[in-house]
Amino acid sequence: MKVPDSIAKKGVEETSELTTSQLLTKFRILLAIGRNLLGKDPFDQKIQSLISNLSRLLGNRPGITTWVEIDGKVFGEIPESIYGNLTVKDISVENLTRGRVCAKYGDDEKIFPEDEYFLQEVAELIGRKIEVHELDLMLRRSEERYRKLAANLSQEMWRRTEALASQSGYLEGILRSSADMIMTTDLDSKIVEFNPAAEKLLGYTAEEIQGHNINEVWLNASERDEILEEVKNSGGIKNHKTKLRTKDGDIIEIALTLSLLKDNEGRILGTVGISRDIAQDNAIRRELERLNKNYREAIHFINHENKNSLLVIGGFVRRLLDSETDPKRREQLEIVYHHSTFLEAMSRDFLTMADLEQGEFQIRKEEIGNFSEQIIFPAMVGLKERYPNSFDSYDESMGGVGSIPVYGDPRFLEIVYRNLFGNALKYGFPGPRIAYGVVDLGDKFLFNVWNAGPGIDPEEREKIFEKFYRIPNEMTHAKRGTGLGLYNIKRIIEAHGGNIWCESEVGRWVNFLFTLPKN
Repeated sequence: MKVPDSIAKKGVEETSELTTSQLLTKFRILLAIGRNLLGKDPFDQKIQSLISNLSRLLGNRPGITTWVEIDGKVFGEIPESIYGNLTVKDISVENLTRGRVCAKYGDDEKIFPEDEYFLQEVAELIGRKIEVHELDLMLRRSEERYRKLAANLSQEMWRRTEALASQSGYLEGILRSSADMIMTTDLDSKIVEFNPAAEKLLGYTAEEIQGHNINEVWLNASERDEILEEVKNSGGIKNHKTKLRTKDGDIIEIALTLSLLKDNEGRILGTVGISRDIAQDNAIRRELERLNKNYREAIHFINHENKNSLLVIGGFVRRLLDSETDPKRREQLEIVYHHSTFLEAMSRDFLTMADLEQGEFQIRKEEIGNFSEQIIFPAMVGLKERYPNSFDSYDESMGGVGSIPVYGDPRFLEIVYRNLFGNALKYGFPGPRIAYGVVDLGDKFLFNVWNAGPGIDPEEREKIFEKFYRIPNEMTHAKRGTGLGLYNIKRIIEAHGGNIWCESEVGRWVNFLFTLPKN
């Protein structure tokens, strides 16, 4: 059942008298709704369980009824009369309205501004979940389809191999039974063998094409001559992508393996070419690329929207903290602020990863005149709010980094140091000591960030740069993280033409080192 569009909203109050604690409770309920939508329960079950949280979000007032409509399906109960005080928020997916979040108020109930705000937030969260849910279903269907295709192809290949092995005249069996196109030529490039797969693919019969020059079926005859020279020098080529012309004039794409045909004494008799039609492979590859592109764009969009919302929430809570004097309320607000800043940092890591993998990541090098002021200090300042006493941890016992002449992208080099300093503060011993420096190696600089801490086992030192990898021990499990920081750093350093690695003495210290070329 759809709520009529003609129903007008009324009864919205201009002000409310919510305390900070009540507003904080509403934010916690909104956060619980978001977490529930990210859970593993079936989609309908998530929406159904959301109804009780909607009532809590509106203060559990007895005169209010809430329900959700998605694609004609109703979650919750619609009251007998939906006229009067009513608030409706559309659920939109890719600019299309897919449903509504509705709240019906009693005649004496007031509609507060925060009701409008939180119901709109819930509608947007549901819209994003629908988009992710449908994308996930599409990817799962595609994955299952390609898995079945691969299994069928494997079974078919096995059946053919068994059939060929049981036949006499093994070579004749290959020529007649192979699904791949097989052609042989003599020393004058005249076609000698032309198997049934070649007949089917090119439209010629073996009788009408045998004795003709192979160049007649090549789209680019000069290309074939160049390939033949390469085959004579190297002995053969594999999976060369090229195009042939059929008897009807159509153009087909093939992957060609071409080698010299020799007798038992090694004398060259001609060539043997095995080709397969790659049109279907290309179509599958393009579909996978499209799905992957849609997936990356969805991840980028969701994290971008989350980051913006979290910045707003964090700023709002920060202002409340600045003016709050009650210790208990300050403690509660600090918990919300801590979680919002963590989620905002996590979204930032995912956005960086998405830019890296979408090909939108471009290094714009410029001369950095004072590396310390332009890179090191801003990275430290960026961690100040999360680690208020962090400036007490840094020392320059390893030389520090001054005004060295480096060419690089300041935006991304700051990300490198912010992540390395942040890891040192997070995983180092209490009251961590963090040393950093640089060494001139002639054509490049060697930078490092060192800290006292439990260290990293040798078998983990390569894995830590992998996407989403986190060391499986008690310390990392006790700390929140995405497993993307070092992955992003490695991509940034390599894009600058450098390398990064880790050295450590377990139980004492860890040292991250990376190089940057001077030019």
